[in-house]
Amino acid sequence: MKKYLLLFLCFGALAHGSLRLHNDSPYKLRAVIRAADGTYLGEMVILPEHFNTWSESYPSFGPGGQNYGEQPSRSQTPYTVQWSCLDGGEYGICTNVASGAAVLAGSCDGPKYCKPPKKKKKGPYGAHPDDEQLQDVSPESSQ
Repeated sequence: MKKYLLLFLCFGALAHGSLRLHNDSPYKLRAVIRAADGTYLGEMVILPEHFNTWSESYPSFGPGGQNYGEQPSRSQTPYTVQWSCLDGGEYGICTNVASGAAVLAGSCDGPKYCKPPKKKKKGPYGAHPDDEQLQDVSPESSQ
């Protein structure tokens, strides 16, 4: 009996102040988590058909980190999760999200569409200077 109680308490602690974010769309999406009063709590970018877990006990990604100051008169829950495209357009918004809930981007209210990214023209001889994943480390660029 003690083992079951300990197991229950451990899983209950994990669900407290956390959200399971699932990007069930074909787009890379940014999920922004806000408290009940609109205070920014954190954000993360989630790849298509992937999931991640946000928790108030871990540092947040994005500008500002966790700006939420604990005050007895303010409640963090229910959360609001704003899904947006990487170009800044709105994808969807889920309100009244309980702590420990799973949030699917496709089940939120909103347009649920992102503009396709512009295709880059590939040159015959390698990378372009505007390729985001490559850095120019040639000797000429360090002068």
